[in-house]
Amino acid sequence: MQPYKDIRRSNMYAPYGTCRRCGWSGKDWGFKYHSFCRRCYKIWRKEKAKENRKYKFPKDNVELSDSIVVTEHVYNRLQRRAKHALGPTPNYFLARIIPIIIGVGAIYLMRKTDSENGAALTIIMLGGFSLAVLFFNIFQCAWEKRVKNKTIELAEFRKQDIKEQRRFYSSAEWRIIREQVIKEQKHVCQKCGCRITSDYDLTVDHIKPRSKFPELALDKSNLQVLCRRCNSAKGANYDESIITDDEILSETIKNIES
Repeated sequence: MQPYKDIRRSNMYAPYGTCRRCGWSGKDWGFKYHSFCRRCYKIWRKEKAKENRKYKFPKDNVELSDSIVVTEHVYNRLQRRAKHALGPTPNYFLARIIPIIIGVGAIYLMRKTDSENGAALTIIMLGGFSLAVLFFNIFQCAWEKRVKNKTIELAEFRKQDIKEQRRFYSSAEWRIIREQVIKEQKHVCQKCGCRITSDYDLTVDHIKPRSKFPELALDKSNLQVLCRRCNSAKGANYDESIITDDEILSETIKNIES
């Protein structure tokens, strides 16, 4: 009996084909998967992993007005903000309890009185019950209308904010200062310390958010290089101990005066 030998894969048993990306022809194990050679197959896997890491937007849209269309996720978030801005939801205690009182009273009077008077009182009580339910529905519809109007207002503010962000991040001033910050910090994430090699993962973050401190949007001391993962984890939070207000204001005044 022959001893067991470690049989490894070699090009001898590899399938033959032509790479649909670079056009190379020959035997390669990459053709077994997606008609790529080995080198192009590795590149394809990296590109696919990068696409999977991107946020996939939902396809369900909600039309708030003629010019405003948002996704269902954004609509739910704006609706929660609108309810929070309008205050606690009114419970309409009287509008809810009055129909119950009227219904119980109608049943009680129908049993205690004779049939003729009981029927008349029952009809009156049921009419009052219907009016109470109607008033409750009117109050509820009015509250829902207020929430809807506030949601549309917040959606308009959000649309204007998105336009302003696109205008800022596509400006020549931001592009120039962004390249300067990347060169000075040498493509290294200032939070986790890893070197960023992919342009997709490279972001320049405002230490103090631009939404709260618009005067520091183009200040170098307020900018840092972060990878996309650290930038997403940071959000709109900032550490006030990193940069003092006096230092930022003094540098901003120098830039304006110069």
